Amino acid sequence: MQLAALGAKAALAVMLLVAGGAKLADLPGFAVTARLFLPRRVRPAQLGVARGVAVVELALGAASLSWPAAAWLNQAVLAAGCGFTAVAAVGYTFHRGRSCRCFGALSRRRFDLAGILRSLVIVATAVLATARVTPPAVALGGAARVLLLVASVLLAAASYAAARALAASRDAQPRLAPR
Repeated sequence: MQLAALGAKAALAVMLLVAGGAKLADLPGFAVTARLFLPRRVRPAQLGVARGVAVVELALGAASLSWPAAAWLNQAVLAAGCGFTAVAAVGYTFHRGRSCRCFGALSRRRFDLAGILRSLVIVATAVLATARVTPPAVALGGAARVLLLVASVLLAAASYAAARALAASRDAQPRLAPR
């Protein structure tokens, strides 16, 4: 059970790092999606909200990967997963078919029933990650934490670069004229 919990924790951390890095690479695109969920008076701040979501995902992912013994981080990731499910459900209800930009330009997913199911898998994985593990199973020294933080930065940077490259290649593709 400990191995499953640690695997779930690592998988969620990596997912958060990739999603956050990809969102930062496509901030204007993700801001359009964020705008769908903001009250009118807050909509002018959509870019800041989008940036905040991406930064929180990056921080949660890096912290969760680097400090696996911090149980409160498991609860924070679970709360984020519940937030993803709420967004998926509201998006499906009110914005069905619109792009969710959950992974920036890395994904063309839309608000649909499959998105709700994917978010529920994230929540179930986050619940598994909250399982108690013995302290020796998650004991890391300072050097290991630094290396995991560096790995987090590299993973986020790689997803940022991939999302930028993918968005640029899509922009460079010739568009067919409407018939």
